[in-house]
Amino acid sequence: MNRFALPLLAGLLAGTALAGPAFAAKDLVVGLPDNITTLDPADINDTLSQSASRTMLQGLFGFDKDMKLVPLLAESYTVNDTATEYTYRLRKNVTFHDGTPFNAQAVKINFDRLANPANRLKRQSLLAMLAETVVVDDYTITLKLSQPFGALNNNLAHPGAMIHSPKALETFGKEIGRHPVGTGPYKFVSWEADTLKVEKNDKYWKPGLPKIDHVTLKSVPENGSRIAMLQTNEAQFIYPLPSEMVKMVEANSQLELIDAPSIVARYVALNTMKKPFNDPRVRQALNYAIDKNAYAKVVYRGYAGPLDSAIPSKLGFHVTQPNQYTYDLAKAKALLTEAGYPNGFEAEMFGRNSTNFIRGMQFVQ
Repeated sequence: MNRFALPLLAGLLAGTALAGPAFAAKDLVVGLPDNITTLDPADINDTLSQSASRTMLQGLFGFDKDMKLVPLLAESYTVNDTATEYTYRLRKNVTFHDGTPFNAQAVKINFDRLANPANRLKRQSLLAMLAETVVVDDYTITLKLSQPFGALNNNLAHPGAMIHSPKALETFGKEIGRHPVGTGPYKFVSWEADTLKVEKNDKYWKPGLPKIDHVTLKSVPENGSRIAMLQTNEAQFIYPLPSEMVKMVEANSQLELIDAPSIVARYVALNTMKKPFNDPRVRQALNYAIDKNAYAKVVYRGYAGPLDSAIPSKLGFHVTQPNQYTYDLAKAKALLTEAGYPNGFEAEMFGRNSTNFIRGMQFVQ
């Protein structure tokens, strides 16, 4: 499906709060606003499911807290002058949670699976330019591309390129999303309804990590319920913190608030293959019709700001776009009239069943 993004917000409150005392027990409960959809990162389209998968799986690269590229299962790499051939030296003495050794063959199996359009995986575009994977030796692999692509390592750091155990892929097939087996700091325990449980990987390749024994991720769509879990210590970390409750959290000395720009962007996706969204004038009109500053103030109490690009500023390759859509209702109406919709049109909008999404859709409506 071709989609057009009506960009709304970036720099959302990285709304997290945590209570210190619970960490002594080395058990962590995290309250989330939505349900996890799958634990196969190659087939995930939502951020929360990707984040959950990151506890168990890893890729060749990752990002640090400042969104800088860091090596994980790859130790080093070389690239040719045309950026069409990348060779990676892989980390040794790493095993998957099921005891399968991590090596170049495991990387090849995962990357070939992701790159194959016949598999219809949601993150196939990450490796759409991959022409061939060549196993040089047990810990060296070469990726040959069909065209130059200088940002390949950034793509490989995306959670969609994280690596499953080849044995698990063979055993579970299309059900791998219910049975994740990776090399990460935590191992899969169970996933039932709204609750995912993982436990410490005692054989994790990074010495001294992880420091928490058990992590439980619990979906709690209603903002008030999520904050109540934090206040009663039923949860020690919640995301996002409901913006309307920031002042209350700031007044509680037992809670820590993290208020910082995030890498989350909110937008409305439109199917450009269907009327009236196939007309660019309609899409432009919708951009002019939304007061993004008011949206940030009403929906997120000001803990957000309008997007100035297709991606948030903390992500690599961000470039501020010179021509921004300002709020201009007269221009929006004129464009709709020009497109043949002087009296507007009806359209159905859908989104996640959580407080902020419902509030956001009501504002857009």
